[in-house]
Amino acid sequence: MPLFLTNDDQARCIAVSEAIEAMEEGCRQFARGDGIRRPRIDNYLPTSRQEEYFCFSSMEGGIRKPGYYALRIKPDVLSWPTINGARRRVSYSYRPGLYGGLVLLYSVENAEFLAIMNDGYIQHIRVAATAALGIRYLSNPDSKVLGIFGSGGMARDFAIAAEIVRSIERVQVYSPNRKHLEAYCDEMTKKLACAVVPMRTPEAVTRDVDILCLCTNSQEPVVRPEWIRTGVHLSNVRPTELSPGGYAKIEVAGLLTRRTPPSIGGFVDDDFGIRGDTMAYIGGQPEERTKVPVGAPTKNRYPNARYVDCCNWETGKPYRRERRDEITILATNSMGIHEGDAGASAGNQGIQFAAVAGRIYEGARKLGLGTELPPEMFLQDIPT
Repeated sequence: MPLFLTNDDQARCIAVSEAIEAMEEGCRQFARGDGIRRPRIDNYLPTSRQEEYFCFSSMEGGIRKPGYYALRIKPDVLSWPTINGARRRVSYSYRPGLYGGLVLLYSVENAEFLAIMNDGYIQHIRVAATAALGIRYLSNPDSKVLGIFGSGGMARDFAIAAEIVRSIERVQVYSPNRKHLEAYCDEMTKKLACAVVPMRTPEAVTRDVDILCLCTNSQEPVVRPEWIRTGVHLSNVRPTELSPGGYAKIEVAGLLTRRTPPSIGGFVDDDFGIRGDTMAYIGGQPEERTKVPVGAPTKNRYPNARYVDCCNWETGKPYRRERRDEITILATNSMGIHEGDAGASAGNQGIQFAAVAGRIYEGARKLGLGTELPPEMFLQDIPT
């Protein structure tokens, strides 16, 4: 029977270390042709409210072993207000405070529908697990100090994931919302085996750090280029968190899988474009469409960096820094793949969801978690 798995169910089914392991195996399969993904596409339509847009986002992918295929769908109402002096991306589904994203999981072997999952927990853990692979393969092995911008869910999972792959002794955190910052530090002090220190200024977060994670929803840069110290490994959730000057400081961009960069340069279709760094179709009148941010440039994002393989998946040989003071990043917003001119749509999100959702499903079956749904709800005898 198919399962419905809430975010709480999922959190009980998988440890962050298992998500990292699943992501690594997913990358290995993708690299050798045993995984597949369809690029992310966002579809926008104006709502009746002047500053809000409806956006339906989808991405999908599968891995051959153990044989899982996942489709992630995400309906949102989006706006981009200025909060605490910076433009932010704000989303909800139905009403503020609620979100409607789902992951649908299938068996590759017989097309059986296996599970419906809320996408909140898996979204955070799959991004953090992928970022952790970047930290494992690109940061200096003796990295001890972690800096984090942000105090939300991503900032929590990134800190946990970083501590799994590196011996972190101190976490320095900044958020413009002091109440959120203090709550984050109180919570994470109990979850991490190291000091978690709130910082009063954004610049202070970057001092003496070995790893710097940008975990915000900002549409504007959160770190100045001069704050990026030599030898640091950078990890960002959104492309807009770094400025062109920040990207120019990066010397090494790591690839989890080396694929031909997708190109949309010759693709023409009405209403098609890049919005928010993603392939998109944008409805509405011309003046309405200008409200949907274009995002950071995707071509030549790292103008002074050389691309390297994080790991040779055939031999298992990892990348080794040529110098301790290299400034490194996992290419394409914690996805580790060449993006070409297709933006974040070029990423391996589908592989991430298939690998991690499959592991969550296995854990749920083992623990007897989730709500069983009648299979006849999802099957019919009329061919389509």
